[in-house]
Amino acid sequence: MLKYSGFFFFFFVCFERRVIQFYNLLLSHTINKINTYDHKMADLTENISPVLNKDQVEDILKNDYGFINGKLQELDGYDDKNYHITEVKKCIEEIEFPTDGIVIKFINSIDSKNLLFLDAQTKLTQYLDHSGIFCPISVLNKYGESYRSLFINGKTHAVRVNKYIKGETMNKVKINSEISTNFGLYVGHLTSILKKFDHDGFHRNHLWALEKCPEVLKFVDVFDQEKQRQTIITIINKFQFDVLFNADQLEKSVIHGDLNMNNMIIKDNKILGVIDVGDVVYSFTIFDFAIALCYLILHEFNDNNAKLSDVQIKNFVEAYEKQYRILNDFEISIIHTCVCARICQSLVLGKKSSLRDLSNNYILSTQKIGWRALEELINIKEDKFNMLLKH
Repeated sequence: MLKYSGFFFFFFVCFERRVIQFYNLLLSHTINKINTYDHKMADLTENISPVLNKDQVEDILKNDYGFINGKLQELDGYDDKNYHITEVKKCIEEIEFPTDGIVIKFINSIDSKNLLFLDAQTKLTQYLDHSGIFCPISVLNKYGESYRSLFINGKTHAVRVNKYIKGETMNKVKINSEISTNFGLYVGHLTSILKKFDHDGFHRNHLWALEKCPEVLKFVDVFDQEKQRQTIITIINKFQFDVLFNADQLEKSVIHGDLNMNNMIIKDNKILGVIDVGDVVYSFTIFDFAIALCYLILHEFNDNNAKLSDVQIKNFVEAYEKQYRILNDFEISIIHTCVCARICQSLVLGKKSSLRDLSNNYILSTQKIGWRALEELINIKEDKFNMLLKH
């Protein structure tokens, strides 16, 4: 018996060493790949975001929807352009102008090429609305279409109009235990609803999808500091090794993909609705939970004196599990890594976007917050972080 025990111990030690060697090889390979990457990064400053002025927006509203002389307010965003339109003076087509106004969305030139994805968005919002989830519903143009592709300043952009959801976004409020609990309940409920929906248009490659975050390593040179680059490389390699290499243990479904505080509408401490289905993708179900938790943490770090212990994590987790299901041990073990990887992904892509739009304060403001939160997460041991998830 001792003879066999010794053999298995020897086998385990050898296996463990091989795993460590493999991980170090992977890390070394990625670093070498990054260090030898073409510093010109030809697509780094390519502007996929629509470039247009107020007159062009007004012309499209008039010609496609019959809405004239509305009040325009540009909303925050990354690669799409969004405008909130209110107080329209006149409607020359038989299209009713919603009471709370509309949002006209000019979709980036990459997503605009994917017609199947655009159809999936329309079908999803209809499904969510029928399922009791308050979300932006398309206003059909005079051609009876939910969107239309237009050639704007040399590029094709899909343009759609949605009803505006009136309310305050979560990024405007101080999140207490009640709001954190309601957020967890909402994310759990939304997860249950989304698991029953599918569309080929969401089975796509999307750079903002969490499982695609290793692809942002090719842009890591947007950061001048070597320490920042190495931090991102290390975390994303850990994400590949701990999460993606064990992905067969995770369930998959359609997920929202961007449950951040700017996309959650709140009223009287209750989550009223969810907006922006631009990052919806068929992926690992747990990622919606991890992404929502990530932004819950980042929101707290708007306060310069914030600590991880200030985030209402347990309330969020307990509510999510009550509404959806209990997280298993493997899921709990990867949450810390997923949260850190999402921050890295956001930091890189945000910095990349800022290089082509230095006036976008929304993007620039997330950088300082992201690095402070990431530093706090790195400094806490994973087992201690996992204790914050348990209740």
